[in-house]
Amino acid sequence: MLGLLYGGRHVYRMCSVRVERDVDNPLDLDETTIPGGAYLRLRLRGDVPEVYGQIGEAFDVLFGQAEHDPTRPSTESYRREGEIDCLVPIVRQLE
Repeated sequence: MLGLLYGGRHVYRMCSVRVERDVDNPLDLDETTIPGGAYLRLRLRGDVPEVYGQIGEAFDVLFGQAEHDPTRPSTESYRREGEIDCLVPIVRQLE
């Protein structure tokens, strides 16, 4: 599962990867492609649900490390239980 955050943190969309059985899209769900490019990542690991409380702070740290690209969404990637990648699209690393 993925969470896409647009416009800083003003719009949030929960997403999942399309699988073979979804080919007909009977629910008429919206589809998108996450734009490529450079992203800065911070991986969180911990017990559920406590690890979820670390997501906001992780994004604050990432936004402080690089000039982010506001035209692309920031992403929460739920890799497995207790492991979340927080990704911020970047223009360049801050010095």
